[in-house]
Amino acid sequence: MNTFVIKETNTDGYDRFLLWLSFESLLDHLVSIEEAPNMVNSSGKILIDQLFITGDGDNRFICCDFKNGKLDFKTARIVSPVESFRKETVQWLHDNYGYVEHSILTESQRQKVKNGIVF
Repeated sequence: MNTFVIKETNTDGYDRFLLWLSFESLLDHLVSIEEAPNMVNSSGKILIDQLFITGDGDNRFICCDFKNGKLDFKTARIVSPVESFRKETVQWLHDNYGYVEHSILTESQRQKVKNGIVF
């Protein structure tokens, strides 16, 4: 199973949206992220959904700059993005529910994903 999905976006000032699909630190997979086809030779701002690491807490979403595919964590900060990113996460997880089965999500959150309810 993949540990992340990166989508190109042009919403709310972000150029990429990374959905992290593992309980492991994304820093342990930094090379894979930075070498992803839609990251190489690209620059901008990336939004990272850490739902499978942090749960649905205040620190769920972080953003940082990236240049030539390299993430700059010196620019990282916790953010509260527009609702469409939460919806995109739930829709992707709904369509790929196998990732949810072995995650840290609560039973209530799993049911919301099954039902396509944004949280």
